[in-house]
Amino acid sequence: MAKIDQYFLNFTDKLAYIDLKKESSYELLNKTPLALYAKDLSENVISGEFENKINLDIILDGLIINLGIDKDFRYKESYIKIIENYIKNIGSYTSQKALEIIEKNPEKSLLLLRGGYIINPFDKYNSYNYARVLWPKAYEDTEYKDEFIKEALRILQEIINQDQDFPLSYYELGNIYANLGEYIKARSYYENALQRTKDIQAQDEIRDKIKMIFDNAEIEEGLYYIGKGNFDRAIQILTRLLSKTKRADAYYYLAVAYQNVGQYENSNLAFKNSLDKGGEFRELYNDYAISLYATKKPIDAIEIINQGLKKYPEDPRMTYNRLQINLSLNNIKKAKEDIENLESYDDLSDELRQNIQIIKDQYKLN
Repeated sequence: MAKIDQYFLNFTDKLAYIDLKKESSYELLNKTPLALYAKDLSENVISGEFENKINLDIILDGLIINLGIDKDFRYKESYIKIIENYIKNIGSYTSQKALEIIEKNPEKSLLLLRGGYIINPFDKYNSYNYARVLWPKAYEDTEYKDEFIKEALRILQEIINQDQDFPLSYYELGNIYANLGEYIKARSYYENALQRTKDIQAQDEIRDKIKMIFDNAEIEEGLYYIGKGNFDRAIQILTRLLSKTKRADAYYYLAVAYQNVGQYENSNLAFKNSLDKGGEFRELYNDYAISLYATKKPIDAIEIINQGLKKYPEDPRMTYNRLQINLSLNNIKKAKEDIENLESYDDLSDELRQNIQIIKDQYKLN
């Protein structure tokens, strides 16, 4: 059983079952135990003659919800026959009803949409609404987080496979990927949604979404090219972004790209701009120091490392790099202090321990 199906089975206790009296006016309903959403049942029991006065919508909602909870329910075929007898467009019914109650009863709303999807997975609008309501639950229930997101992605992609011009699926995929921090994918889906949307107000909303994530998408794209070793392309993308907005992280990644092509002066300037814009992540201090040292500015490099160690005093990599610079400057006393500092770390990596021992042997610092 799929984990997502197991999640919905947890709602079984939300159901109650009744048998209608044979003299009930709903002849088709007399032959099968009928599921009711328990909350609807408690709200609508007025008298002992409940079975004769029951609202048909409550019965139909219960049957749909039952199938949303247990897609392999023993009376599934009977329930579908009943539902299709009374409801001509099931997807339209479940979507409309679910959206009407989503604020006051989000649980029932989700179960109705899921039930509509189980009965007819080819109804694009209901399937979209089910996915749209499902994936945010990933941030409410961590046990099923991955399942909620994977299921929503699967459903939305199925809709696109069915109809490549259905804009709402692209839009919702953009929302999901934006929340996952995958901004390139999000931007692509938003742009596809925009191309397929005719409503002016909806177009403006999508443009706002693109604008919100555009900078992050540019940075993600720059990082992609850095990871691929295409540093010139990364420099183009990040420079273009920084011509519009000044961000510490963008300056940092630009500096890394310059560093990797040996343009250390440009790298130093970008690292400095990153610090000036509030960048405080530890890699910034380390990488900036390396770039300064490469441009024969060891004193400046040590100063940057010292700034970093004030913020991250237990960072062994910065201390190790300072040790190397002190040795290059023949600051043996300072180098010994760095070694003693490093050797006091309980979690020092084996690699650094081995390197320190090599240095001690080479410089006779034992």
